[in-house]
Amino acid sequence: MGLIWNLASLAKNAKQAVGSLKEVKGQTARCYGALQQFQNDLVQKTCDRAQSGNSQAQFEMGERFFQGLGVPKDDAESAAWFQRAARQGHPRAQSNLAMMCFLGRGLAADPAEAYKWICLAAINGEEGLLNTKRKIASQISPETMAEGERRAAAMKIVLESPSPQV
Repeated sequence: MGLIWNLASLAKNAKQAVGSLKEVKGQTARCYGALQQFQNDLVQKTCDRAQSGNSQAQFEMGERFFQGLGVPKDDAESAAWFQRAARQGHPRAQSNLAMMCFLGRGLAADPAEAYKWICLAAINGEEGLLNTKRKIASQISPETMAEGERRAAAMKIVLESPSPQV
């Protein structure tokens, strides 16, 4: 008789556990849905700011596409957003774009363009680029380095030019 009571008790506990698991599953689904909605809203707000010209938001969109955070992973889209921010003088976007140009990730490999962006990032205050700049320089010809420096000088003039008054 004791065995039957134990089995009945186990069955009752199992039924309660299954009910608890279903409740946890429901709560998890609701939390996941709320998190997805928050992520979608955040991506949309960042994208809106980026499209209006905010360089930090453009950089953040580049990071999102590079890592696949709330959007599909897409190196070409990432590079496009980094280019927008980099052209406005965003040093981290310039640094990231330099590596993408150097590796040919998301856009065609262009060592001179990579050297241009790494030089500009260093000029604009991106910390810790000396080793990266040396590494790129050690893997390109002096002519390519000179071309990169020429492009950086030309871009620096554009970045420092005052915006035309409307």
